[in-house]
Amino acid sequence: MKNGNSQNQGIDDFPASDEYTDFAGRKRTFDLELTELPHGYVCVARESGKDGDGYQFQSFSRIDPFECLSRLRRKIPKVLSVRHLTQEGGSLQPGHDRLRGRIGYGGVVIDGRLLTFEELANMMQTYEGFQFDLRFVDPSDDIFA
Repeated sequence: MKNGNSQNQGIDDFPASDEYTDFAGRKRTFDLELTELPHGYVCVARESGKDGDGYQFQSFSRIDPFECLSRLRRKIPKVLSVRHLTQEGGSLQPGHDRLRGRIGYGGVVIDGRLLTFEELANMMQTYEGFQFDLRFVDPSDDIFA
């Protein structure tokens, strides 16, 4: 466990990683990090070996670290079960007229894959004339709610 100063606080049974299966049947491993704040706990799961470009999840609990972990473990499989991008005619397209992901450095991460802002803009060009609803959601909140 980490606190605001990243010092070990002795929760020995808090797991270091978890593994989940995504929409394509692929196993994805996540490194877990727990941070104690003055008003609760934040638990972050980052896809292993992706240097910030893969899936990333976060949860918060005011009560205890294991409630935070439980919330995270409910969120991850829900998000991993949905494919947002499809490959059509050599280009990426939204699978069901909706994209969900995370803003990363230099682009967006959708389905665990970093797309540059240019790739995202090119994908959006296929929807010329359509309306859209852009919403920003805190990483601790559930985007499927």
